[in-house]
Amino acid sequence: MLAQLEIDPKNFLRQHCTLPALPEVVGQVQTLMSDDSADIGEVADLISSDPALLAQVLKVVNSAYYGLPKEITKARFAIAFLGYNEVYRMVLSLSVINTLSIREKDELTAFWHHSFYTAITARHLANRYLPHLSREDLWSAAMLHDIGKLIYVKYFPDHYGVIRKHREENLCLFSESERELDQPSSSWIGSLLCDHWGLPEKIREACEHHTLDALGPADDGGEPNSEWEGERDDFRKTIVMGNNLTLLAGSELRPETKESIITATMSAFDLEEGEFLALVGEVQDLRNEADRFMSQLR
Repeated sequence: MLAQLEIDPKNFLRQHCTLPALPEVVGQVQTLMSDDSADIGEVADLISSDPALLAQVLKVVNSAYYGLPKEITKARFAIAFLGYNEVYRMVLSLSVINTLSIREKDELTAFWHHSFYTAITARHLANRYLPHLSREDLWSAAMLHDIGKLIYVKYFPDHYGVIRKHREENLCLFSESERELDQPSSSWIGSLLCDHWGLPEKIREACEHHTLDALGPADDGGEPNSEWEGERDDFRKTIVMGNNLTLLAGSELRPETKESIITATMSAFDLEEGEFLALVGEVQDLRNEADRFMSQLR
């Protein structure tokens, strides 16, 4: 019998499972961006001072997510093409993953692949159905939406192993296995990590709300009090369906789980059966881009 994890949100990641602070480069880049006198060269030099981070940034910049017209080989060109905010979110997201220092390489590889696959699928959904959403927020949110699973891998490997085995044996989603085994959700754990490191609200939104049960209005139905509040429902929908469509396309799932994803997708984007089947085909094709990204990341 798997013991239920007891997690105190006030002390978790501070006392029981301590994490280091994010690398200084994250705060330094943010500080430079807030300085009106800073130029591209200063930010580029700061990123370039960490060769491993620079290499990752350039691989992401040159990936299918951005589809830039030519290969980018320097940080300053990445900033010129994408802007300060986009590159900062990239540095932040990569630093979060790197700081967790996951030693289980197979799990980390699976995380990278699913996260990038979700990112390009979310971008595809936004381009087709919700073009008003900010692309500069989608990448970082999609890349980190599953970060709670890495906390499971790092601090609760035995529980993670049992949950994963249950998922494989029952052909269900990881979130379904968590519920069926009465364990804390990795979505909630991911939100605790966001609070611990003070990550942006849209990243926290994606971490906490990316499973099918998160669909629906994100507020109490009152008047939106900011631009973000006005787009929160659509942002959440894009992350949720980006995540679940990749799982539908790439995982063997039990019939009732497949049906839940199919029904949710058709309802979320008001699709007829033919339109849905075409979308699934497009998502399956995007897997090739995720595979290519992983081959370049190694």
